Amino acid sequence: MNAEIIIRHIVAGFLCVDRDWVVQRVNARASTMLRKPDRELEGKTLWEAFPGLAGTSAERVLRTVPQTRIEQRFDVFAEELYNWFEGWAIQGDAGEIYVFFRDTTDRERAIQTEAVRESLRRVLMDAPVAISITRGAEHRYELMNNACRALIGGRDLEGLTVRNAFPEVDESLFAIMDNVYRTGEPVTLPDLEVSYDREGDGVLYTGSFDVTYQPMRDTDGRISGIIQTAVETTAFAAARRTISAPETPTQA
Repeated sequence: MNAEIIIRHIVAGFLCVDRDWVVQRVNARASTMLRKPDRELEGKTLWEAFPGLAGTSAERVLRTVPQTRIEQRFDVFAEELYNWFEGWAIQGDAGEIYVFFRDTTDRERAIQTEAVRESLRRVLMDAPVAISITRGAEHRYELMNNACRALIGGRDLEGLTVRNAFPEVDESLFAIMDNVYRTGEPVTLPDLEVSYDREGDGVLYTGSFDVTYQPMRDTDGRISGIIQTAVETTAFAAARRTISAPETPTQA
């Protein structure tokens, strides 16, 4: 099999440029990725033909190839195409330079998406409000942030269902979560009084909390879980009860 057939059928884009960086040869894959027919690429300099290269670190890397005669690799974002490319170049025996490249947009976007998710997770973990996320109809804990764990003695209950994690809590509270998951309707419960094992030592603690249950939906719109936020209002609730309590008349 000759080189021409290989170049025509390789999955990578291929450009051959001369000593002046003018494009002499383009394969079909390169035309597809650069969204231009070969006649609009051939005869142009590499910096004109390949969007996003000029003035970047990728250009600086490529310009070292004639001096080093060593294969050089580069990554570049072509803003005009809104695509990422990974490439490598090497010099041929007659001084020509072969540039190969492939589209890595999906990989880069996946990396960026994961970075966004991790950033969001850090924000949630450090939020001053207690936040927990449960998944599925059985409400299995997927995430509990630091403020949430502070309300349960620092314990890690991720992986447990709410009923397994807090068997001492009144069933009516879990029924509310069941209803939120079933109907998709959010619920806010101000000054909700709850008795639960706060420290995991079997001793019940009774406190008041402003609680919100917000359903989560997946990409096709189906409910997949619940985000719960809680702010303890025990001290405020006690103060309000004291203020609103009728005064006891004093004896003369």
